[in-house]
Amino acid sequence: MSQFAAALGGTLTAIGVGAVMVGRSWPAPTGRHRALRAAAPAVLRPVEALDQFEAYCPAEDRPTLQLHLRLGGSLCTECRNDTTGVPQ
Repeated sequence: MSQFAAALGGTLTAIGVGAVMVGRSWPAPTGRHRALRAAAPAVLRPVEALDQFEAYCPAEDRPTLQLHLRLGGSLCTECRNDTTGVPQ
């Protein structure tokens, strides 16, 4: 092998290793800046969304808009907390 080929091979290897190191250290979006989301609750039926009233929500610790559910119970529109047994 000639000295030129050895020098060329060494140079290309050094450039390749440098490119890999720069590529791995490059800032990539990780998604950590986004807020964590809870699992999406089941979508309410349009009929349920029509029956609204205001009542106390223990999770929010204040009166909020509530929904009467078709099968009984109620649901807070702010936090989706089940407020069925909470005194109004």
